[in-house]
Amino acid sequence: MLGDPVLTKRLGLAVARRRGLVCLSSTQLSGPLFNHVTGYGTFAVASPVAIDSVIRHYEHIGVPARIEVMHPAVRASDVRLLERSGFRRVRVVFQVNVRASAAPPRTREVPGLRIERARRADAVRYAKLATRGFGGGRSVIARVFERGWIRQLGRGTRAVAFIGSIDGVAAATGVLLRGTAVAGLYSGSVLPRFRGHGIQNAMIAARLVEGWRRGHRVFYSMTDLESMASMRNLKDEGFRKRFEVHLYERKV
Repeated sequence: MLGDPVLTKRLGLAVARRRGLVCLSSTQLSGPLFNHVTGYGTFAVASPVAIDSVIRHYEHIGVPARIEVMHPAVRASDVRLLERSGFRRVRVVFQVNVRASAAPPRTREVPGLRIERARRADAVRYAKLATRGFGGGRSVIARVFERGWIRQLGRGTRAVAFIGSIDGVAAATGVLLRGTAVAGLYSGSVLPRFRGHGIQNAMIAARLVEGWRRGHRVFYSMTDLESMASMRNLKDEGFRKRFEVHLYERKV
């Protein structure tokens, strides 16, 4: 979100912490993508004080307070606490797929496909390719994500990026985001002209192999419920649905 100082200022993008909860917000983009809270009942304790802090934070900005709840990780009593504070579930946002297996991942071979680690110097190239893969064009939201990946990859810390090429032509992207123990798979995209040939599975497998080599044994990847192809590809590589992230909203 905060990858470009100019965009950050123009869109009023901010990341705040309230009682351990992470609050994303934008004064110019009113939708839930840039205005929601993460960590409720998982890495932050659910409490009336925390909920009230969130409500006051978003009232100040002038947009509805929205809290993501990961089912079934969050206790039922914490969900009821949220509902008593005026929040109502509006939709399911993501499905969280997890691979926790003692069996090492295997590579996937696709004719003509070469998968390479992206270097820091490749950050701009990677970000622009990923934006194309997701069909973002030159929208403001696409620019936010593009600039975000440029910043993240340029730091060369937790994110390990891959570019897949068919006969020398860039075709696919994917990032392995390394945590302390668990690693996440993000930014997986294949350009339209290269889809349907198993490239996405190969990109998933390459990141799993790299993560395994670095000591990770548990991986996750989030998909929306309309991404049937993505869910199928993850299942092929040993992932199983573990959680659903639900969005709860309190009207202003």
